[in-house]
Amino acid sequence: MYCVFLPIDGGASASWRDRLEGSCEEGASLARHTSYHVGGPAKYLVVPATVADVREVLGAGEETFVMGAGSNVLVADAGFDGVVLKVCNALAQLSILEREVVAGAGRRLPSLVQSCAEMGLSGLEWAVGIPGTVGGAVCTNAGAFGSSLWECVEFVEGVSAGGEVFRLTPAEATYGYRHASLPVAEPFVLTEVGLRLTPSDPERVGELTAAHRARREETQPTAAFTAGSVFKNPPEGPSAGELIDTAGLKGRRRGEAVVSEKHANFIVNQGGARARDLYDLIVEVREEVRARHGVTLELEIELVGDFEAT
Repeated sequence: MYCVFLPIDGGASASWRDRLEGSCEEGASLARHTSYHVGGPAKYLVVPATVADVREVLGAGEETFVMGAGSNVLVADAGFDGVVLKVCNALAQLSILEREVVAGAGRRLPSLVQSCAEMGLSGLEWAVGIPGTVGGAVCTNAGAFGSSLWECVEFVEGVSAGGEVFRLTPAEATYGYRHASLPVAEPFVLTEVGLRLTPSDPERVGELTAAHRARREETQPTAAFTAGSVFKNPPEGPSAGELIDTAGLKGRRRGEAVVSEKHANFIVNQGGARARDLYDLIVEVREEVRARHGVTLELEIELVGDFEAT
C-alpha cells in the first residue's frame, strides 16, 4: 500500500468521475478491500483502468488515499471522507525480457515473485509471502529475511501532483529500512517499476521461493485477518516482536482483536473486531512496551481516517 493526500477544493467539479475509464463507486465499504476486513465507507472508491484515470483523480481536488492491496492499512470505522484510489490489479501489466522485469505498480507482489521464479530469475524469492502490490512495496521498501525491494529496482515511473509523468533511478531516490523518498512533487502515484534480477536455474529459484513461503507460514499467522507486522523493528536491539513478547503481551485482546500467539508483532482480527478495537490494542501494546522496555515502537502499518470519530 502507498498513499497520497490532496487538499480539498470546494469549487472542484464532479465531472472528473464521468471521464474515468475505470470504475467509481460512491459510499463503498472499505472493509471489503482491506486484509483486516474492517473500515467504514469511502466517499468514492476509484479503480483506475489507465494512467489517464490516475491523472484525473489527482487533478480532482478531492482528498485522496491511494491503496494497493489494502494489506498494510487500518481504516477507521468512520471510513474516509475522500477518494480511495485502488490500484491493486488495475495497473498490473508485466513484461519480462531476459533479466529485466517491468511490472505495473498495481500488480500483486506474490504474483510477480511466482512469474519470476518460473522464468528462472532470482532476487525476489524472499518476497513470496508479502501480500501487497509492487508499488506499495517500492514506497515502503518492503523487505524480509535480510533483503529489500530497492536492491533490485532499476527505475520507477509515476504521475506527480502536477499531472506530469516522471521516471527516476535509484540514484535519484533516498531509501532505507521500510521507507523510500522520491524527489518529485507530492502527492504522486507510482504506475510502473523496473527491476533487474539474476538469471538462475528455475528449479533452484522455485525451491528457494518455496522455502521462504514455508518459513513465513511457520512463523507468522498468514491465514488470519492481519495487516502484517504492526510495528517497525527498532534500529538497535531486540525486534518489535521480541519486545512485545517479553512484555508478556501475546494473547492480549480488545474485543475480537488479539495479539497473535504465533508472532507478537501481528495483531489479528478474529472475525468480529472493529477498527477501534484494533487501534486501541495497538496503542495499548505500544504503551506497554514503552513502559516495560523504554522503547517507543514506530508503526509500520498506516492509519487511514479519523479514529477519534469512532
